[in-house]
Amino acid sequence: MGNIKGSNLTNVKKQNVSAIRDVIYRHGPISRSEIAHMLSLTPPTITTNIARMIEQGLVHECGALEPETREVGRRRVKIDFVEDAAFFVGIEINPYQIAICITNLRGMMLAEARIPWKRREDNFVLSEDLKELLRRIDGNDYRGSVEMLAGVILTMIEVSGIERERVQGCAIALPGLIERKSGILKKSTLKAWNDHSIARDLSRLLDLPVMLENNARARAMGQKLFYQGQLPEDFAYYLISYGIACPLYIGNRILDGGQQGAGEAGHMVAVLNGPRCETCGNGGCLEELASERAIVKTVRRELDKGRGSMISELCPDLEFLGTREILAAQECGDELAEEVISQALLYLGATLANIINLMNPSLVFVDSYLMKLMKNRHRLLEDTRIHIFGLYNDEVEFEFVEFGHFTGAKGAAAVAIERYFINE
Repeated sequence: MGNIKGSNLTNVKKQNVSAIRDVIYRHGPISRSEIAHMLSLTPPTITTNIARMIEQGLVHECGALEPETREVGRRRVKIDFVEDAAFFVGIEINPYQIAICITNLRGMMLAEARIPWKRREDNFVLSEDLKELLRRIDGNDYRGSVEMLAGVILTMIEVSGIERERVQGCAIALPGLIERKSGILKKSTLKAWNDHSIARDLSRLLDLPVMLENNARARAMGQKLFYQGQLPEDFAYYLISYGIACPLYIGNRILDGGQQGAGEAGHMVAVLNGPRCETCGNGGCLEELASERAIVKTVRRELDKGRGSMISELCPDLEFLGTREILAAQECGDELAEEVISQALLYLGATLANIINLMNPSLVFVDSYLMKLMKNRHRLLEDTRIHIFGLYNDEVEFEFVEFGHFTGAKGAAAVAIERYFINE
């Protein structure tokens, strides 16, 4: 026989609660009768569960629906979650920064902290505890850095004025391969953190449940949960940053893959026998040709050869060269910046077209600092559409995610909301 699972009354009740919470979250304000209809559950089941949520302070009645007919009877009352009934901590650690936020149920940030890594930022001042956190991570001190991270989070909760017991969960988003169930980071740029039970260790220090998630997937989950509008069941989230990834939602579920590593678009082969990838060691990976890291690396190599460019004036110390300076130069018409970014966009567009041809998503979100320039958006779309199979070209839509330092941290908070509130 296959892996057939039975059920019992306790499990059924838990599934009903999760289903009801999910419908209220995604469709609220909504009436009890509409929930019953959408879930094919009996009105008494809905009424009992909603009454319990109201008693817990999670749900409130927020107005009546106008009757659709002239029949006599009680007007249907809309219900929705109390936005500040619970709070969640989201953390993203990527090669550029550490970003931490505390959000309410609807993703509104009530506290935030951002810690840039080794680059200069105008008028950016770090407190001593944040400086110490960076020193611990830079020094490959896993235990000390996790303890400092927990201390920063607890201080943020205290300073925010949020009651400690109303913070219900935390998620930490990291680039690399994640074992979600065990909370272990298997492979990442944070080498000292690899093979550690990060979720367990941080959970003990915070006295909160903690979940570990890949940062690209977390961003896609945040887009799904907090999006203002109706999303299709199938969409892709194309993240172009230090690395490249493209998580996919199929049938309203994020695609995991057998080893929970689906979406690693950065390690699709873009050029046979191409340059060796610094991350995985294989040749010709998209990430080694078109990521922000690859763009900076190519520009730095050309400048070292003596090629003239205003980039040298924008960033005299090439150790601190980043996408920001290259993009600023491109905006001013710099030949080198234009050449390198245009080449990267060709690879990015062709790869995105391959993903669309294979999976046929209705919508593609593009999340990239490079897309702050409108001409880069237009070029990416041109370089993508030219390779899309004809029947799909008019069906797929594109939406560009506006750049924000806390997009990943809010995505992590969304992961915590899904896991520790909606699907509790």
